[in-house]
Amino acid sequence: MFTDILLAIVVLLFVACILSGGKSKNYPPGPYSWPLVGNIYQLRKLACTHGGQHLALLELSRRYSSDVIALRLGRQNMIAVSGYEGIQTILNGQEYEGRPWNEFIKIRNMGMRKGITMSDGPEWKEIRAWVVRSLRSVGFGRREMSVMIKDEVVHVVENLKVGGVRSMKPVIAPAVINVLWTMATGKRLCEGPRLQYFMELMERRAKAFDMSGGILSTFPWMRYLAPEFSGYNVLMVFNEEIKNFLMDIINEHKENYTPGNEDDLIDMFLGEMYSGKGAKAGFTEDQLVMILMDLFIAGITTTTVTLDFLFLNMVMHVDKQKRLQQEVDAIVGRERLPELSDRPNLPYTEAVLTESQRICMVTPVIGPRRVLSDTELLGYTIPENTTVLINVYSVHMDPLHYPEPEKFKPERFIKDGVYVPDENLMLFGRGRRRCPGEALARSALFLLFVGILQKFVLLPVPGKQTPTLDIVPGLTISPKPYEVLVVPRDNCTNGTSKLID
Repeated sequence: MFTDILLAIVVLLFVACILSGGKSKNYPPGPYSWPLVGNIYQLRKLACTHGGQHLALLELSRRYSSDVIALRLGRQNMIAVSGYEGIQTILNGQEYEGRPWNEFIKIRNMGMRKGITMSDGPEWKEIRAWVVRSLRSVGFGRREMSVMIKDEVVHVVENLKVGGVRSMKPVIAPAVINVLWTMATGKRLCEGPRLQYFMELMERRAKAFDMSGGILSTFPWMRYLAPEFSGYNVLMVFNEEIKNFLMDIINEHKENYTPGNEDDLIDMFLGEMYSGKGAKAGFTEDQLVMILMDLFIAGITTTTVTLDFLFLNMVMHVDKQKRLQQEVDAIVGRERLPELSDRPNLPYTEAVLTESQRICMVTPVIGPRRVLSDTELLGYTIPENTTVLINVYSVHMDPLHYPEPEKFKPERFIKDGVYVPDENLMLFGRGRRRCPGEALARSALFLLFVGILQKFVLLPVPGKQTPTLDIVPGLTISPKPYEVLVVPRDNCTNGTSKLID
C-alpha cells in the first residue's frame, strides 16, 4: 500500500515536471521551476530579503541580465517585466489588455467577471467607457469636483486646527472616501458610525487580501483543504459584508429613483438598467456592485496612502516643506484655499508631488495582465494566456534616468524655474487600461496636500526619532505607522520657526 502511494507521488511529480517544461526556444530566462509549487518559495524568500516583491523582481532581472523574467507560481506561467522599453510595449499593446482569472481574482471579484478593473473583453470595454462618460457627467474633472474636494479640505483643516501629535492617515482617509462617495451616491458618507464602519471594513479587507492573495492564487485547492489557514473563509466574510453594505446603498437609490433625474453614478446606472441598454449590455446589479467596489478599492487606498507618503516625506525633509510653503504663500496666500487653477503657478509644489510618487508609488508592481495571443517581447516569445507582472518601480528608480534615485530631490523636475513633466513616469499607467480615476486622484492629491500645508507645519515629534521611509509590503505598499507634530502656521512660535529652519 505504502509503495503504491509512493509510486503515485513519483508519477505525479514526473508529470508535473513534463507539464511545466516544454518552453519555447526563445522563452525568457528565470529561476528553476519546482514541480507543483513553481517559484513561489524563491520569490517569497527574495521579497523578504530585499523588502518587497518589486525589489525581488528587480534582483531577478539583475541575476539573469534580462528585463523579462520567466516565473511559474503554482500552475500559472508568468513573466515579470522591468525597464522602460518592455513596460511601454505592454501598456500600449492591445495583446496585453487581458486580465487573468485565477482563484485570487475570482475571490476579489466575488466570482463575477464584472467591473472595470479585473475584467476584459467587449463587455469590459463598453462598461469602462460608460463609467468614464458618466463620471464626467457628475462633475469628474470639472469645477464641481474641485468644489467637493475643497469642502473636504475645510473639514480636514477643522479637524487639525488644535494641532498636537497626530497620525495623518486617519485624518485624510475620510476626506478621500467622502469625495468618491459623493460622486457615486450624490451625498457625503459624513462622520459617525457608518463612515467608521466602512473605513474599518476597507482596512481589514486590504490586510486580509495582502496576506491570503498569494496563497490562494498559487494553490487554489487550499480553499478546500484549509479554508481557515489559507484565509479563504475570512475573505468570503469580507466580500459578504461589503456587498451587503453596497447593496443597502443601491436599494436606497432604487426606492427613490426618478427617471430623468439622475444626478449621481448609481442613479445613472439604474437609468441604463431600467430604460437604457439593459442587462444584455452588462447593466446589472452585480455589475454595479463591482463598479463601486473597483472605484472605492482603487481610489480610497491609492489616494490615501499616496497622501500619507507625501506628509511623511515633508516631515523627513522639513527644508523642502518650508520652500513649498513659501511658494504657496507667494501665489495663493493664506486667506483663501488653493484652486486647481493655481497649479501651473506652483512648479516646486508640483515637483514635490511628483518626486514623492516616483519614490513611493503605492503600486510598484502593476497588473496583472493576460496575453491575448502569442506575441514577442524584447526578442522573447510570449505564449497566449501568460500572466504579466509589470515592475514600474524599475523605471521610477532607474539611476540612468534619475541620478541618486533614492534621494528626495524635487528639483530634478524643475528647469529654469518651470516644472517639466517626465515622460518616463507611469504614475497612472498608460494605454486603454490607464487609471480612469486619474483626474480625481490628481486633483484630490493637490488640493488636500496643498490645503493642509498652507495651514499647518508638520514636524518630527519632539523627543522621538524622525520617521523614516520604512514600508509595509503587500499587494500595495504603505509607510509604517508614524506620528507628526502638527503646528498651525498662524500660531508658529519662535521656537517652532527655529525647528523649521
